[in-house]
Amino acid sequence: MEERKERVGSLKKVSLRLEAGTDGETMDLIREPLSYEFIYGTGIPGLSPLEYALAGKREGDILNLHLRGGETPKFFQHLFIPQLAVLEGHGALYLRVHIVDVSEPDPREIIKAMAEAAACGDSCCGHEQGDEG
Repeated sequence: MEERKERVGSLKKVSLRLEAGTDGETMDLIREPLSYEFIYGTGIPGLSPLEYALAGKREGDILNLHLRGGETPKFFQHLFIPQLAVLEGHGALYLRVHIVDVSEPDPREIIKAMAEAAACGDSCCGHEQGDEG
């Protein structure tokens, strides 16, 4: 009997492997795939576009996404990935997002993720912000 894989959804721990490239086939903007893990749905302003793209997907699914120049901070919002921050000034880029694992987090992980999101407030933590004020 095949094991049912968890779906990405509210307060699930999601582990991703990310690749970035200059076109949909060539993942050449970062040396090696990046691993990133987060708790889904803890952002103060709501779900980020990345979270919307992941909604309902399962472990093993792969998303191929195209971001136009300057969209990177808005796409990730509170999900700041330092290794991808260097691409924020880059023009259009393609992302390949592998869903490695979806699981139930430990309650402490949820509390930590919510505290980090609260520290960000409505800003995109770590992302460059436009003129404010």
